[in-house]
Amino acid sequence: MKVVTVFFLLLLAVFDAGAARVECLGEFAPTEGRVKPAEKPWRAEVCLNGLWQFQPGTNGWDATPIKIPSPWNVNTWGCGRNPPPLWPDSVWFPSYPASWDNVQSGKLRRIFRIPSDWGNRRVALHFEAVAGACEVFVNGKLAGEHFDKYLPFEFDITSLVKRDADNELLVSVRAHALFDKQSQRYPKMRKPYPCGSETDHLVGIWQDVFLLGLPPVRVTDVFVKPFVDRDTLELEVTLQNDTGREQNVNVGGEIVGAFALPATNVTVGTSMKLVLREQVGGRLKLWTPDSPNLYWAVVSIKNQDRHVTRFGWRQFTIQGRELRLNGQKIQLFGDFLHPFGPFILSPSYARAWYQLIKDFGGNAVRPHAQPHPRHYLDLADEMGLVVLDETALFGSSIALNFEEPDAWQRFAEHYDGLVLRDRNHPSVLGWSFGNELFAIFEHNNVPKDVADGWYRQLAELGARARRLDPTRDWISCDGDEDLRGTLPVWSKHFGHGTPLDRLPDINKPLMVGESGGTYYARPRQLAEFNGPRAYESYTGRNEALAIDVYDNITRMAKPRLAFYSASETAWFGVEHLPFGYRDFSRPPDANDGVFFTAPFIEGKPGIQPERLPPYVATLNPGWDTSLPLYKPLAMFDAQKAALAGKPSPWDHRIKPDAPPPAPVPTMEKVGFIGDRHGALARRLVALGVPLAEGMRDFTIVDGSIWKEAMITNGTVLVMLDPRARSERAATALVPDATHPWTAPFTLADLYFAEDGADRFIMRYGIEEPGRVLLRASDTDWSLFNNAPEKAKCAAVLLGERLAKPSGAALVQRGNVAFCSLDWRVGTKFWRKLFAHMGIKLNPTTETIPAFDEHGALVNATVKGRVVSSPSHDRFVFHEMNLDLPENGEFSVTFEFRVRSPRALDDLLADGPDAPRVTLFCYASETCRLSLNGQELTPARAEPADYRTRYEFQNVPLKKNWNHLAVTVSSRCLRGDKPATLAVRLHSNNDEYLQQLESAATVKENDRHGDLAPPR
Repeated sequence: MKVVTVFFLLLLAVFDAGAARVECLGEFAPTEGRVKPAEKPWRAEVCLNGLWQFQPGTNGWDATPIKIPSPWNVNTWGCGRNPPPLWPDSVWFPSYPASWDNVQSGKLRRIFRIPSDWGNRRVALHFEAVAGACEVFVNGKLAGEHFDKYLPFEFDITSLVKRDADNELLVSVRAHALFDKQSQRYPKMRKPYPCGSETDHLVGIWQDVFLLGLPPVRVTDVFVKPFVDRDTLELEVTLQNDTGREQNVNVGGEIVGAFALPATNVTVGTSMKLVLREQVGGRLKLWTPDSPNLYWAVVSIKNQDRHVTRFGWRQFTIQGRELRLNGQKIQLFGDFLHPFGPFILSPSYARAWYQLIKDFGGNAVRPHAQPHPRHYLDLADEMGLVVLDETALFGSSIALNFEEPDAWQRFAEHYDGLVLRDRNHPSVLGWSFGNELFAIFEHNNVPKDVADGWYRQLAELGARARRLDPTRDWISCDGDEDLRGTLPVWSKHFGHGTPLDRLPDINKPLMVGESGGTYYARPRQLAEFNGPRAYESYTGRNEALAIDVYDNITRMAKPRLAFYSASETAWFGVEHLPFGYRDFSRPPDANDGVFFTAPFIEGKPGIQPERLPPYVATLNPGWDTSLPLYKPLAMFDAQKAALAGKPSPWDHRIKPDAPPPAPVPTMEKVGFIGDRHGALARRLVALGVPLAEGMRDFTIVDGSIWKEAMITNGTVLVMLDPRARSERAATALVPDATHPWTAPFTLADLYFAEDGADRFIMRYGIEEPGRVLLRASDTDWSLFNNAPEKAKCAAVLLGERLAKPSGAALVQRGNVAFCSLDWRVGTKFWRKLFAHMGIKLNPTTETIPAFDEHGALVNATVKGRVVSSPSHDRFVFHEMNLDLPENGEFSVTFEFRVRSPRALDDLLADGPDAPRVTLFCYASETCRLSLNGQELTPARAEPADYRTRYEFQNVPLKKNWNHLAVTVSSRCLRGDKPATLAVRLHSNNDEYLQQLESAATVKENDRHGDLAPPR
């Protein structure tokens, strides 16, 4: 495997091979201050970062100081102090008490002095960002309040400070969660504020704090407007006068190294705006990703102030379907990434990410789900990456509360703040004012009339950017198409596959901002790309992602899109790194990781963490010098090849070889030695094994009574107690591909990770020698499935690499085979194994559940046979071998049973407190539901993505078993609206819901007359 090594920091690291920890003496987050050298001596600053006092809640001041900047609950930013097995911990500051982790409000305090040489300068407090609603007090008096978590703010404290004595700064912060308001109508809606992703729970001063010394008459803002198409550079200058009387001033400036700006005399009252305008005439070089030329605009108030702004001479425009840069068509290929830990506060980390993007051939980035620190924009300007700047309106949280008027005010202020902060950056293409806001509507079951009103408000919100920034055409809402036609850009998120038919034929740029099954797809979903390899390992899974992304780029992105991004190449396309950890004989612990051992520096910009835990990130800008910058996987390599127009091992789907056919079962009787009334015998009978007394040609022996003397000339299968030990649990198996018992198995047959509590097919291995027919897979996909993104990749990778005891599960020695597999679970597997052994099985008596533990329909009877959901969350008809026509109308009926412990068909008997059951059916076209032969009428039928959501309320289940049939009719098997069905079972009573039983199988006497196909 190729590894890329680029060191961004000059670090001195000490590696302890015994303990595996690494001690790093270098800077974690080298950061500049707010005042530029050219702005001195008119402006000055003091960085107030350092050791502050902290008062958690209403308790007294804690003995442990807090290191500002950092949230006081920073050790919860990630998987926490004591995460589940193999998840990476997130203890970044071991010195912080665990009691801080759950504190929702607190006070932070420090003492500062005004430098004696500041003279009559105005004094301001500047906060880059405070996580939570804060009140700022200086010497006991309120300086100001602020609510937004992600954006900077300033307070003029000139009248509050003492010039020649100590001053007390106290910041009171309350977690945003304290402002939650849960909707009564839509219970998932609870956050009336921009909540972001992975950071919504953080509380405290998490970015830099500065004391600024500013001239009384000054430039407060310069908005650079590079109108390349008009060959005109405009600077919109805002002046502030705090002297208390009008001032006549001379304002001018220069573009350093290019030309002077014409000076003008103006009279300033309290504040004013003026425009400096100049024809460029070829004196500025264009900014492009390949040539990111930058200039400094210096605006001066003669003898009073100097303000410096960096900009680039460039212009993004939209013409029809094309995005244009400086009049030329440009296509963008980029990446996005969730903020999974405080490493995002390091400019070195951002530079490493941007280098990765450029290395695979990309030219764009979307700092995702919330405003990122300024250095992300600064570095993009310098390195030549185009930025789609995004707010913290993270719809994927499903928690934004659109009902609250306060929410809309906060959304607007937040969006305005982002535009005002970042509009001078040449790298910024435009504004993404939200992410997947459709999820709020879909998952809260918002009715159409209410949704229409909120969509109108969202359209108005998006348009606000043009008032503050008329220089950019691009406004989008990522994943929300064009917001019902109101936006100039169509943006969508896709899962795995290349859905060309879902791209609209419209005269505006198309963007696919997220694509691929990176974060969710399970082996059975990815097997369409590379067959059993998707089940084998984390590497095999990544190869499937690689095949998908190569196809996405070559057939969709290059021919049709203005902007394309695979889903988090920097998280899923490269390996997670074992920072300060090498001993794979044990899991990592608190002594592993990179420890930043340089003394803490007072007054230094940038976060100064104490530790970087193993596996928390994929990028290493020199923190652990034994590791590369990043370790690319197949997904990265495929993307690089596709963008370069080169062939790749992943440029085509891989068709697997078919396994050999299973032998025809011939044995009608199987001997059994053990308790015929015991658990093993009962289980074998339920599986359909035709047991007989005593020894036969094939005999199964209860392992608890096995003796070598039992060996006869026949074949003996010794089934060991699955509960005996638990040192080698496994959720997947690997077969001997040459033995007739195991060769017919595919890896899909031997995959149990999605079987819930029954996923562990074995719990210990067999140490004795012999031919291993089945062994434990080193990969446990249950560590990935349903785990959060911050944990899943690291957990699977670490799980593969840890040293393990024997994984032999079925071992043959002569005519005796020993099996440690758990015979209590895995019905389908056991029936196949016994059939491969030559046993003619009776019908099973075991019930296959229809619904999983989350209330999703995963198994049902279709055309007389039980079918399972291929994707585990919906039935995709063309994946189910149903022999349906490619064209023309067809209908499919899904049958299943539900057993209710009480009658819901007589609400008068149980009164108003009786449980209510609702069935949601998501179908690509029409859908009908019958209960015990009677058709039910949906309370609602509303659009949901490309499907229709049918809501059947108050389903009148009778006591005991009920027969349900869902009939879906469609005219499109594949295409942009493929025939699918998803069913979700809900109740207002969780206790009752847990008591429901379900079965995928139906009996003839259950049927009361199938529904005729809908017309």
